[in-house]
Amino acid sequence: MPGKTKLSVGYGPNIKTINVELPPSEPRPWDTVDDMTVVGTPQPRIDGPLKVSGEARYTHDIALEGLLHAAVLRSPWPCAKVSRIDVGPAAKQAGVGAAIALVGVGDKLIFAGQDVAAVAATRPELARAALASIIVEYEPQPFVVQTRDAMRDGSPQVHEAAVEERRTGADEPGAERAQGKLSGNVRPGRSQKRGDAKRALNKAPVRFEATYTTQCHTHSCLETHGVVVRWNGKKAATVWASTQSIFGVRDEFAALFGLEPSKVQVITNFMGGGFGSKFGANASGTALAKIAGDLARAADKPVKLMLDRAEEHVCTGNRPDSIQLVKLGATNKGKLTAIHVQAHGTAGIGTGAGVGRNAASVYTKVPDVLVESADVFTHAGPAVAFRAPGHTQGAFAMESAIDELARQLGMDPIDLRLAHDAHPVRRWQLELGRERFNWDARRKAAADMRARNTRVRKGVGCAVSIWGDFGGTEARVTIEIGRDGRVVVKNGVQDIGGGIGTVMAQVAAEVLHRPVEEIEIQIGDSKLGPGVGSGGSKTTSSITPAVRNAAELAKAELAELAQTALEVNSTKNLRWTAEGVSVGRQTLSWADLCKRIEGEAIVAVGFRARNSAAHPRSFPGFETPEIAGAQFAEVEIDTWTGEVRCTQVLALHDCGRVMNELTLRSQINGGIILGTGYALMEERVMDPSLGVMLNANLEQYKACGVKDVPEISIVLTEVISGNNSTGAYGIGEPATIPTAAAIANAVGDALGVHVRSLPITPAKILDALEQQQRASQGGTK
Repeated sequence: MPGKTKLSVGYGPNIKTINVELPPSEPRPWDTVDDMTVVGTPQPRIDGPLKVSGEARYTHDIALEGLLHAAVLRSPWPCAKVSRIDVGPAAKQAGVGAAIALVGVGDKLIFAGQDVAAVAATRPELARAALASIIVEYEPQPFVVQTRDAMRDGSPQVHEAAVEERRTGADEPGAERAQGKLSGNVRPGRSQKRGDAKRALNKAPVRFEATYTTQCHTHSCLETHGVVVRWNGKKAATVWASTQSIFGVRDEFAALFGLEPSKVQVITNFMGGGFGSKFGANASGTALAKIAGDLARAADKPVKLMLDRAEEHVCTGNRPDSIQLVKLGATNKGKLTAIHVQAHGTAGIGTGAGVGRNAASVYTKVPDVLVESADVFTHAGPAVAFRAPGHTQGAFAMESAIDELARQLGMDPIDLRLAHDAHPVRRWQLELGRERFNWDARRKAAADMRARNTRVRKGVGCAVSIWGDFGGTEARVTIEIGRDGRVVVKNGVQDIGGGIGTVMAQVAAEVLHRPVEEIEIQIGDSKLGPGVGSGGSKTTSSITPAVRNAAELAKAELAELAQTALEVNSTKNLRWTAEGVSVGRQTLSWADLCKRIEGEAIVAVGFRARNSAAHPRSFPGFETPEIAGAQFAEVEIDTWTGEVRCTQVLALHDCGRVMNELTLRSQINGGIILGTGYALMEERVMDPSLGVMLNANLEQYKACGVKDVPEISIVLTEVISGNNSTGAYGIGEPATIPTAAAIANAVGDALGVHVRSLPITPAKILDALEQQQRASQGGTK
């Protein structure tokens, strides 16, 4: 039977004792009274030396005997029918081992960059050269690549039938899914509704309405998408993949080729960036594993297919753009009565252009809310999950509208948020941020600069985020303790750069009282046991409880050995230290204890049980805690040139119990840097007349460089929930949700007028100032 226990849980100033009923054999969750010695400390990554020395082997580094290199011929047209295709000439080129067609005569191609044919050759340059000899004749068709154009009646239609919605492990569980019927290029999604927002808006004495737009944002992974496939006979294969989901690749590859999953081994020793784009056997717009597998089978040699930088931008996914009409209703005293968001966005030929739960689930004190989202199909590469899918777009629009309404009402935007957000941790974060960011003084200074019309102005803004703990139970972690004292932790999970291997070592070290450096971690291989995909910020909250539970089982066996050796009646009085185990004056060293293990080793397998508690409250609509976050930003703007820089960001985030402060802060830094680029510079540019991406590189597609990164300060608002045995939640996605919105609000504070379109460029700054000046002179807005 499950055990009942009391837990001391809470956050900051709010700690309380709760009663919980634990699943069978589940250890008591770590709570506020547990004194951690390893978990929570800033531990350097255990794979750091391998990475900085260049010894770490990524998929790009895999070199096998007889390896062929693949290249893909891609459609130059955004929409065309194939009238002829012949790969025969390519097969005759020097060094070519195989050439295959990926489309047939009569097939319709619907974005520039879509797969057409592929070649494998002894060298990459030979494969690329052979592509030029492939004969393909196209019949170009009408196309549309701009969202607003695609929404118009009579625009070229992208899909003629229903489109299957593809989920990835990075999607937020329970997130809104498109479900309406296709009308032209527009398909309505699932709405989020509370009360009657339209009626409440009509009755509201104060109304605010504005349209906000966000751009298409590409993942720009430093290690491009890629796989290496080696067939081991006809019914088995080994796949090295740059992936966020080893078991997703295994299962999809097996299904593609009619294999038993157990016959497919997938290896990801190191992975260089994914952000949600690297799930399953295929990238969003290119069937990577299928192409490599078919070429390897045809050539009877292993094949490596690594995309180049342009392909990475064009066909592996992106964050959809958005056009969001936000309407707010309020009383004259500043009470919000209604929120209505109408959002359209394009995920290209794919789906997933929602705007998250910012409006419906943050401001829960607002009685009437309606959020309507719709996919708009265009002839462009399909979107895939991108670090907090939908939430960054939704936060920008909703948080900007809150700030603009506050300006209209003459209120402080933090006070307006506090009046309508019931989440206690987020309220705590806002109050902490107000104090630590010197909010009131900086707001006053910004107002003074506006009044004096200074050339260089500063402004501050804040924004909040919402996410959930989506830890799963699928992982199985094995811990082996050998007679020689060696501790090995095994699981097939991939480390995508967040440092999950280091955190696993810390948890095992905490339970077993061993130094972290003595814990051997084996991950990144499907043969090591079921893991989880690294998406939805669920890796740490799924894996660490399984590690702890396995370690506790192994420790229990050791305790029985110690009880016999020390001749005591119970294991309860045993005292564990780094030296070993003792009772009174009797001590048994770790080495001597392990020598008493019968056979080769103690082997224990652990998994994460389902949530046992939820504090402070569940995520709306789910039985999982709601992860809160708030960020504050300062910007500096030259009003003559429009140049804008984000100079400072203060981030306050909850991720449950902190596992490793060093890697945690690194994750938050990364999220803020990504959000800064999204706010100020990154944008996919499509040529509306040619239907192609114009900046498919890292020169014109501008991501943050060193000089673009603001000074970042982080406050970890730790929440101890008792939700799982370690109390860990995720942080990868929450850390980037509010950044662009906070920066945009800081720009609004500096100028006295909002820029309602991302990215916020100098041209948009100057345009906003010009419109503001016209309005002040009585002209039209």
